[in-house]
Amino acid sequence: MFTFFAPLAALAYFILYIVHIEAVQHLNETKWPSQNFTSVPEFHPPVLEITAPEQASKDGYLFFNPGGPAADQVAPLIMDSDGELVWNGPPGLFTFNFGVQQYRGEDVLVFWNGTRFPEPKGRGHGNVYIWNKHYEQIANISLPGNFLEFNGERYPSNIDLHEHYITGNGTILVLAYNITMADLRSVGGLAEGWVVEGQVYEIDIETNEVLFTWNSLEHLDKLPFTDSLYPLGSEGYDGKTQENAWGYFHHNAVTPFTDGYIISSRYFCSAIAISREGEVLWVLQGRDGGDFQLEGNASFCYQHDIRVLSSSLDANNSLASLTISMHDNANSPIDKNKIPTSGKIFDIDLASKTATQTHRYLNTSGLIYGTAQGSHQRMTNGNIFEGAGYVPVMEEFSPDGTPLCRWTFGTPIRTTEGGFLSPEPENVVLSYRAYKQTWVGCPRTTPDVVLTKMQA
Repeated sequence: MFTFFAPLAALAYFILYIVHIEAVQHLNETKWPSQNFTSVPEFHPPVLEITAPEQASKDGYLFFNPGGPAADQVAPLIMDSDGELVWNGPPGLFTFNFGVQQYRGEDVLVFWNGTRFPEPKGRGHGNVYIWNKHYEQIANISLPGNFLEFNGERYPSNIDLHEHYITGNGTILVLAYNITMADLRSVGGLAEGWVVEGQVYEIDIETNEVLFTWNSLEHLDKLPFTDSLYPLGSEGYDGKTQENAWGYFHHNAVTPFTDGYIISSRYFCSAIAISREGEVLWVLQGRDGGDFQLEGNASFCYQHDIRVLSSSLDANNSLASLTISMHDNANSPIDKNKIPTSGKIFDIDLASKTATQTHRYLNTSGLIYGTAQGSHQRMTNGNIFEGAGYVPVMEEFSPDGTPLCRWTFGTPIRTTEGGFLSPEPENVVLSYRAYKQTWVGCPRTTPDVVLTKMQA
């Protein structure tokens, strides 16, 4: 377990911009190769294995944050499509969901840092930090409170590591987890059992005021324990003790839409729409449809990173339809290696109550079976960028689904067919989400430069 709450003063020590004078690969039989820089010896970003680099678009940089027990360097990174380092964050700074968002009309860097509990718990307690184009901290969002964890510890801030979505209103949508007691007899458990409750918050960035709160346990009438696809007792979480609290819900994303918010629940395999008052409006379940009829080959499960791409109104100015995207893991620690992971887009018709899968982004030359984490991004040029999360792979696709380029930054488990499996937690190199985004940084620090004399 690693805890790091980084004040700006501490970060000033690190050089946030480098000139690539010399880079040397070193190969190791047990570790993925990394780059060395004479100018900044403490930087060791991974060498990228790139498949079909000539097909990658030139739009944007790669944003990812390698971490995990098998990572040579833990730090947020910006690289170009050729694997050249653009910016290396402070070594040892473990971040989640590092990337570019917009705040007050400006591009900013956003990330989570705090105390994390890796899979199979898969949650954390921490803060969200916002940096400007000068790599200077301009906001630190926190969520204090009397939250309970499996170990009985309390934390100064309780924002979960999965999500931080900045809205156009100067607010940020975040998640949190809290261990509490509930009646689990409906799923064969104790009348006074222990569960992990999922919470959603909207917070004003400038004032840190909480504007909206939602709790999963307050909606058991529409989101009952019996709908969880993570059976009580899975991986030892039987709900009999605080330490073995059952993570039945495991939400990992929240995004705004016309009528409120849409929550992604990994273990309900569902996109859950709630109103601004917190009422559950509808549930799109990826296996049986929930409140919808799944058309054709539409399906998903254990998904991450649900986002609303577009929506339309009817003649009465009410929401008629919307299009959502997601990273469909289709795998979890208890259900894996059967259906490959892919990016998907769905059209949802609220009048006919139908959901139609319109696109699937799948590289059949190297199928990925990702049991955790991952992201799906529609780039500004229309291409699709997938981060495989628990598998150290990033991929770019054309809008029609043609694979363009693949970047690998760790040692994955490769199948005989050329695909990738998820490792055990102790062997993982991961990047929870990954992006390909445009960014213009203007560091105030001076470059570190080393000149070496070449021997004739």
